[in-house]
Amino acid sequence: MGARHPKIEELKLSDNQVLPLMKCDITSQDEILKTCEGASIIVNLVGIMYENPPIYTFENVQHLGAKNVAIAAKQNDAQLVHISAIGADPSSEVPYARTKGLGEIAIHEIYPKATIIRPSIVFGPEDDFFNRFSKLARVLPFIPVFGGGSTKFQPVYVWDLATAVAKASNQSLKFQEKIFEIGGPKVYTYKELMQLTLSEEGLKRPIISLPWQIGLIQGYFLEKLPKNLFTITRDQIKLLKKDNVVSNVEGILNLKDLGIEPTPAEKGIVK
Repeated sequence: MGARHPKIEELKLSDNQVLPLMKCDITSQDEILKTCEGASIIVNLVGIMYENPPIYTFENVQHLGAKNVAIAAKQNDAQLVHISAIGADPSSEVPYARTKGLGEIAIHEIYPKATIIRPSIVFGPEDDFFNRFSKLARVLPFIPVFGGGSTKFQPVYVWDLATAVAKASNQSLKFQEKIFEIGGPKVYTYKELMQLTLSEEGLKRPIISLPWQIGLIQGYFLEKLPKNLFTITRDQIKLLKKDNVVSNVEGILNLKDLGIEPTPAEKGIVK
């Protein structure tokens, strides 16, 4: 299972077994092939929200890195579950979305029997969405949203996503070549999610809408500074313009196809 920046030496499984972690650079095809040697199931969770050039760019990690994983899966004839994202689009002007889309294409071309899972925003302990806005709410006199805060999201609880990965892995033949879009039971606007965050924190702050152009100007300056609580990039502002919800496209599966009852954000937020 590939993940980014592991902080623990062991991953304890629910049956009390222990899965040792191994360090590997997804941008190195040689390292990926060596690490995955003999694997029967490969789950690629690696993705980034910020670049660290020259090596760890969206292109190298999310496109070419996914390609490296697909090559390893093919070489080992292993089951491959690849975590992409709702909004993955190879023609997008935003590098994050474009490389997610290109990563999917690379996997389809190299190892077409792979299973691809596209989650909406993921929430849970230490998530980078609700926790970040909770911290901002404690230090800011108001909560900013852009364009009226009307962009739609369908947040999915991290345990529901993990269960989906496990079930897709355990039923490999059934879900080969399938694409899942994973979201929670309810669609919220960006403004509603900010209201929910304030409510869970027991805080009262006005939610103020700012024009998209103001957000782009903020991103221009903030993206040049070291990453901190207030960091936002112009590309992230552009992504906020597009709804991030499960589609109704024929052939795209969801949590219900895995027999999973999704957890509402109101019940899954952990302080």
